Amino acid sequence: MTDIICLGEAMGEIAFAPDGTHNIGVGGDTFNTAIYLARGGAKSAFASAIGDDPFGAQVRAALAENRVEDRLVLREGESTGIYSITNDASGERFFHYWRSDAAVRRLFRNPPELDADWVYLSGISLYAFSDDPDSLFAALEATRAKIAFDGNYRPRLWKGHEDAAREMFARVMSMSSVVLPTFDDEVLMWGDASPQDTLKRIAGLGVPLVVLKQGPDGCLIHDGETRHVPVPAPVTPVDTTAAGDSFNAAFLAALVRGEDVISAAQAGHRLAGRVIAHRGAIVPT
Repeated sequence: MTDIICLGEAMGEIAFAPDGTHNIGVGGDTFNTAIYLARGGAKSAFASAIGDDPFGAQVRAALAENRVEDRLVLREGESTGIYSITNDASGERFFHYWRSDAAVRRLFRNPPELDADWVYLSGISLYAFSDDPDSLFAALEATRAKIAFDGNYRPRLWKGHEDAAREMFARVMSMSSVVLPTFDDEVLMWGDASPQDTLKRIAGLGVPLVVLKQGPDGCLIHDGETRHVPVPAPVTPVDTTAAGDSFNAAFLAALVRGEDVISAAQAGHRLAGRVIAHRGAIVPT
């Protein structure tokens, strides 16, 4: 039985360092999480669609190398999406996307069977499947899996469609057993004045466990009571790409192992700290 299916988009990645050097690879938020879940001992699978192109081939190779199941990765059309990521000297990220005709947008013409203990998706997943939201939500409602959701809001993706985004995000959260938002994203999307406002709003949707990430300030866990879990030690970031993706992976892998939520959050902080100390989303094994 698969522990967790990560549902979303993998893309070609062109990463530019502050000095102008660059690297070509593949990445994507739920794709990154699937890899880190597998490295953490969970039986993870990735559900997506890729093009018949070199980036699609790299996606499959990366999944195979990291022992992530790819039975739900379909080949739909010719194009895998592409994005570029640029880091400034502090490690902060800036994105540009080329994905309007990406194969992943056609995944829910033939919805995958989400047969696992958990299904994990993000706000970027919602954008990738926004051409056919009814089929997406039908698949989520049909699964017996517990749902984990990371908002991962990118305003550029939803420009002019902010109300639709808020409606879709709230709908997924109301279906979720765990929501793993980042406070900065919640401010952008909902205008929350404080982390407590974010926790109250999401818990009010019936979510039993909320883990609110706050970067170097650690995270807040709300499961009826609210507790702060600090980062174990300060880290000077080289590249913040996949900080949240890796935190989520380590957190969920710990839940799969039966650990308590505090230990799971501490595992998330440790892995995210290692990831942001390296350039690129996927650190060497």
